[in-house]
Amino acid sequence: MLAISCDKEGQPVEYVKVCSLYGAGFYYIPGTDTCIKIGGFVRAEYGHNTGGSLATYVSGGQALYDRSTDTETSRTRVALSADTRTQTEYGTLRSYLRGGWQWGTNDAITSNNNVTYFDRGFIQFAGFTFGKTESFFDFYPTPVYSYQTGYLEGSSGGVGINVAAYTAQFGNGLSASISLEDQSYRQRAVWAYTGAAAVAALAHPGTNVTGGSGMFDIVGNLRVDQAWGSAQIMGALHQVRANYYGGAATPATGHPDDEWGWAAGAGITLKMPWDAKDTLTLQGVYCEGATAYCIGLGGTAYAVPTVAQPGTGFAWHRQGAFGLGFVDDGYVNGVIGSSIDLAQSYSLAAAFQHYWTPSLRTAIYGQYANYETNSARFDTAVCAATAGVKATGCGDWSAYQIGSRTAWTPVANLEIGLDVLYTHLDTAFAGATQTAGGKTSIVADGDVWSAQFRVQRNFWP
Repeated sequence: MLAISCDKEGQPVEYVKVCSLYGAGFYYIPGTDTCIKIGGFVRAEYGHNTGGSLATYVSGGQALYDRSTDTETSRTRVALSADTRTQTEYGTLRSYLRGGWQWGTNDAITSNNNVTYFDRGFIQFAGFTFGKTESFFDFYPTPVYSYQTGYLEGSSGGVGINVAAYTAQFGNGLSASISLEDQSYRQRAVWAYTGAAAVAALAHPGTNVTGGSGMFDIVGNLRVDQAWGSAQIMGALHQVRANYYGGAATPATGHPDDEWGWAAGAGITLKMPWDAKDTLTLQGVYCEGATAYCIGLGGTAYAVPTVAQPGTGFAWHRQGAFGLGFVDDGYVNGVIGSSIDLAQSYSLAAAFQHYWTPSLRTAIYGQYANYETNSARFDTAVCAATAGVKATGCGDWSAYQIGSRTAWTPVANLEIGLDVLYTHLDTAFAGATQTAGGKTSIVADGDVWSAQFRVQRNFWP
């Protein structure tokens, strides 16, 4: 309702008016027909064997698991959101933003450090979505079941991605979307080999010849949301583009033809008949040359390999053994005229959450991924040149993660929870000898436990 009083001159003064069109928390911006809801959260997290986005150490300097490793870490994140909506003749015009600040272990220890956090900023109008939000390929809802980053499925929800999309609503909960999405988020490396190149000191052999982005990823989905839950089938086309055969500075050598990688998947979330808050989610995705849709390992296609960072992928030293597994889009022979071989992968994800009481819930979740280089030239250049490994398929690997999170909400909008995760890698290059950080070890399968404790105070989301 509208609250009105008078100022000293007797003129009416309009205060904030509740907007009931879009649910709780919305108010009219005074003097306009636009409704706004301000929200956000304050979050404190404490991790074991986790870092960055509080994800298990699987690559980078922390993954050496020696006395240089930060076994225990912490992070505080503060986020603010603003959701504005206006009714128009074309439907609702909506803009949404969320961002804030954070500080974690190894960030600069100053009162004015500039560690910002921004994962959403988009406009929706007449079925269109423009800006930074979750990919329209994504279905598996990681935050519903886990606090930790899942490496073995490729969702973008934790950070968001730039999109230009259109969604058509057909009624009865059925919709279809088509989206152009920033390719760089899901771009992984293309590696070239001019001869035999053995894996050594955890460095990716060969030369990184990843090209710049030449085309947005093309993503589509068909989705249904009803009282029983939701389901989706989704697909993506992803351009795999290499630089010149001789490297970026040698255009005269020419370059391989661009290839179209692709990904396809399906997912379903079921609300349990005994309690709709209890849910089961299943998802499967297959990828060829679009690896990041299946496997969400961090890193960048342009990363320079170092002692414990192969660019993208697994590279850890754990319990006396190295675990390795590269995550690339493709491989090319450095010989002029050769083409790109596209890597193949698939991932499976499953999760179940049960509410013991309205304020106490437990989730159990698991993910599995399998990766194959799918490249005879990789076998020739790397497998044949690396002592102790298989002659073909030495770069293939698989991994799984199994975790459980229990969360308690003692009062409204306050959550306290613990998430424990086990990661196991059936490594690539099994049997090879590696030296790093003054240690010489055999490349072998490995595992690691990680955990995260969170306290979060929410106000209107």
